[in-house]
Amino acid sequence: MAQQEPEPSVDSYQPIPKRRRWLILVLAITTAITIVWMMLERIGAPPLRRIATPDAAAPCAAGQSTGCVGGTASVIMVAPPASAASR
Repeated sequence: MAQQEPEPSVDSYQPIPKRRRWLILVLAITTAITIVWMMLERIGAPPLRRIATPDAAAPCAAGQSTGCVGGTASVIMVAPPASAASR
């Protein structure tokens, strides 16, 4: 039996041609722009429902202070801590 010699290793890597690289780049950019545009324009999505503003949002009448735009609101505040100078 004859001893077999290993085949010389051949580098099978061949770089991608410039034309193909440009094509891949252009397709990637076009795809990204299309996806962003479709998200912004909502292609094929049902229309958004708008929530109607209530009619109660009217300006305050003379003497009115609650239940209107520009009225006052009750606020509960925590008492400030004692100052360090009073210790």
